[in-house]
Amino acid sequence: MKFLSSIINSFIDKISILLTSILLIMVTVLITIILGRYLFLWGNIAMQELVIYLHSTIFMLGICHVCKERSHVSIDIFSRSYSDRTRIKVNLLFDTIFLIPFSIFIVYISSDMVITSWNILEGSSEAGGLNYVYLLKSLIPLTGFLILLSCISNIINDFVRLKS
Repeated sequence: MKFLSSIINSFIDKISILLTSILLIMVTVLITIILGRYLFLWGNIAMQELVIYLHSTIFMLGICHVCKERSHVSIDIFSRSYSDRTRIKVNLLFDTIFLIPFSIFIVYISSDMVITSWNILEGSSEAGGLNYVYLLKSLIPLTGFLILLSCISNIINDFVRLKS
């Protein structure tokens, strides 16, 4: 089981490295847009939408890294007084009751929308915009799936920590 957890963690770490590269690309495009607008009175809708696409990708796929690292917002007022075993049990309980159903719900509720978007190859509503809205919408169920993977990895790690 620990092997499965390490594979999932390695996969999520590779996604995090990719997101760092995407962030650098996004900053570069954003600087280009700003310089173009204010120095050369030039604008490009497609480049502005590209920044939105890149930002959405970073945000949506970054959620799985946050879940894996357990660096999300939590209520430490109660848990700081817990022992390590109790904290692990609480994490197991909340991952099982809330995070797994939530991630499955995200995948389930977004699947029809994404399939419809792919069927019509949905594009931008702006003239000169990017015609890849279907790719952007595909991030929603992918995020749900990656949250589920990171949750499974956390549950495996918590069980291993409880046994030792």
